[in-house]
Amino acid sequence: MTAPPESQPALDSLYYGDCLEVMRDWPGQWVDLIYLDPPFNSKANYNQTFGRGNGVPAQVRAFTDTWIWGEAAQERVGRLRRAVNNPAYKVVCGLAATIGECGMLAYLSYMAERLAEMKRLLKPTGSIYLHCDPSASHYLKILMDGIFGANNFQNEFVWYYSGGGASKKRWARKHDTIFFYTKGSNWTFNADDVRVPYKWDQGQKRADGSERDLKKGKLADDVWQHHSLMPWSKEYLGYGTQKPKKLLERIIKASSNKRDIVLDPFCGGGTTLMAAANHGRRWIGIDISPRAVDLIKSRRFSDSSILTHGIPADLESARMMLARNAFDFEAWAVTRIEGLVPNQVKVGDGGIDGRGRIYASIEGESGLVIAQVKGGGYSATALRDFLHVMDREKATAGVFITLNKTTARNAAAEAAKMGKYQIGATPFPRLQFWSIEEHMAESRTSPKLPPMADPDTGGPMQMDLFN
Repeated sequence: MTAPPESQPALDSLYYGDCLEVMRDWPGQWVDLIYLDPPFNSKANYNQTFGRGNGVPAQVRAFTDTWIWGEAAQERVGRLRRAVNNPAYKVVCGLAATIGECGMLAYLSYMAERLAEMKRLLKPTGSIYLHCDPSASHYLKILMDGIFGANNFQNEFVWYYSGGGASKKRWARKHDTIFFYTKGSNWTFNADDVRVPYKWDQGQKRADGSERDLKKGKLADDVWQHHSLMPWSKEYLGYGTQKPKKLLERIIKASSNKRDIVLDPFCGGGTTLMAAANHGRRWIGIDISPRAVDLIKSRRFSDSSILTHGIPADLESARMMLARNAFDFEAWAVTRIEGLVPNQVKVGDGGIDGRGRIYASIEGESGLVIAQVKGGGYSATALRDFLHVMDREKATAGVFITLNKTTARNAAAEAAKMGKYQIGATPFPRLQFWSIEEHMAESRTSPKLPPMADPDTGGPMQMDLFN
């Protein structure tokens, strides 16, 4: 397999941002396999528990998995209904006429734009696996039929998992669905690489009387049984939707060859990328969370040489990021501080851009640490508002983040006025001013915080993820 032309993205690298915007910058027909496990329209908020502080779990919304019909959805659906050459055009028009303007249509139009781009990226011999649950699988199947063609549907692959979650009101929900489509009539499928052991290995013959090759195993079917990932598993990183590595290895071995290119446009904790690398495939991951990019680099590969794109490498690129998208800048800036995660509510966030939890329990304190990001710099009014938020939230500590270092004398006076809290014999300031300029400096200074709870596991932070 030859390397892609220089006009194509760098392989074995991570891209930060909305996968739609990232993929639109790429040329077509160079990806061999796409696996995606996107947010479902399950009306559920997936949370990451990150520490218990005073005994009450502290949670932050990892992503809000609910799509609401609103102005953005209306604009998106209108755009698709006018784009007569878009492969999603007909199916979105049909869905709009069938289910009307609702949260499900908002979700499906979001997926339609991204799936159309994925089809463009696939080689004529490429394959795509879409992982979903029963909340939207029936609509997603229609969407995939419309974009990739019903004749290119190959399998409804069922992952059955046991344990927990039994119900006396309905059948216990014990499976996810993965739709397997191809772009054309020729594709890779290495059936021998995913054979499974025979259930009976004594006295069983085929219908024609021939003997089974017990050593080779039998050809796999479209139902796969494997336990879901448990929080105590060694490979668990804290993502509520994280999938087991064996599932991704099975898909990658079956539908790609060594040196083929595997893309995961919602790569999350990076299971697909690690599985691809372990089996000699080239890979690219995209995620809208800067935390996910940091997590993959530090815990999946532990290799700082892995290329990342869209993440600022110096003060000037951070300034450009701020000018391009202030919300992206806020999320990225917050995650430069170990133990803090960004608020996923961008508008009406109550003055909180990030939050975390001190690992130690402090008598009389909440242990909550909140952050606010002001790319425009320090102002007395903005600080006054932040102090009000700290008081309202009963936060133990606050970090006021700016692009450039804050040098105002009254800022230092306000910090001193807020006083300190103590863990053991060590005092820590309740209010701190910190900047991306300081983060990018050679000394790479950080706010003075006690050990923080890991946002993914709830345990103590084990490593420096972000320096």
